[in-house]
Amino acid sequence: MFRFIHTADWQIGKAFGNIDGDAGALLRTRRVEAIKNIALIATEKQVDAVLVAGDVFETNTIVPKTIFQTLSAMSEFAGLWILLPGNHDPATTESVWSRIKHSFATPNIFLLTEAEPYKLANHPVVVLPAPLQRRHEARDLTEWFDTHESASEIIRIGLAHGSVDNRLSARGEAPNTISDRRVQSAKLDYLALGDWHGSMCIGEKMWYSGTPEPDRFRANDSGNILLVEIDHPGAAPRVEKIRTAYYTWYQAEKTIFDENDVEDAGNQLNHLGVSLERLVVRLVLTGTVNLETRARIDKSIERLHASVLHMDVDSSALIAEPSQSDLDEIEQTGFVRLAIDKLAIIARDPADERADDARRALQLLYIEHKQLEQKA
Repeated sequence: MFRFIHTADWQIGKAFGNIDGDAGALLRTRRVEAIKNIALIATEKQVDAVLVAGDVFETNTIVPKTIFQTLSAMSEFAGLWILLPGNHDPATTESVWSRIKHSFATPNIFLLTEAEPYKLANHPVVVLPAPLQRRHEARDLTEWFDTHESASEIIRIGLAHGSVDNRLSARGEAPNTISDRRVQSAKLDYLALGDWHGSMCIGEKMWYSGTPEPDRFRANDSGNILLVEIDHPGAAPRVEKIRTAYYTWYQAEKTIFDENDVEDAGNQLNHLGVSLERLVVRLVLTGTVNLETRARIDKSIERLHASVLHMDVDSSALIAEPSQSDLDEIEQTGFVRLAIDKLAIIARDPADERADDARRALQLLYIEHKQLEQKA
């Protein structure tokens, strides 16, 4: 029997440019910690190897310290690591792979940068890799699997990174296509795939492992690795998903009528089964409220934001419609009142392209009024 872990899309060094400050730094650090966790699981499960189906690194230009941290995390498993270049880290002339070979060579880490079979030393197993040597390939790099011959007692495992025809052709990260018939045509016992960031069974012997640590708001079953066991050539593989996600990315849309609806959204977070500090949240708020309610909603959002690792709020469709009492509270007479009345007319006219700006201006005036009122 051959037992191994199938993983992919680590993307070590991912910037998370839209998540700044400590939250972004913690997400970057966690990706390295995820590797250490994989290594510990590999040791616990006594696997023969860990196969990484591409996109080990976010780019080929990552700094040496990141390479060192990655290899250090992998050292927690003394067994065999088999790594494949993907579209984020293709095996170009000046790639992270050449830098590892020249400066960070490790005996138990094998970099499959060429399209040639890799025969495991102590197991009746051959790995057929399809390494990307540039970001996009027009041809199917797994075609050569069909022509490679091996003895009948050898377990054949394909390792590739791309989008499976007729399944993910328009949904993967890059248009590096892989035939949906490759398992059959190449007589593979398993095809380990990367590029799709969620765990997905394409067929009995063809799987995407997904990224071990979620990195986006998409319900695609990310945050897993796969434990695979193959008894002998031709046998159906046994595949077990093992949850490895530390952070949970959660997205929800909420129609808002008052601040209690924001509080309800916060209560939903408490029922996700994970601690709030491990949540990356995106809320899309819709609805129409008056200025007073909108001000209270903003305070509720501020409190909610402080309780999670990171929260992104899209309130572009939450319309702050000023009520007459809102306007009267800001200013009763004078020049400011004239301006407020003009803004109110514009804000209430859906055909006026300035309506959104007018509503925002009224909201800012209301907030400024409330702040001055509190200081008085």
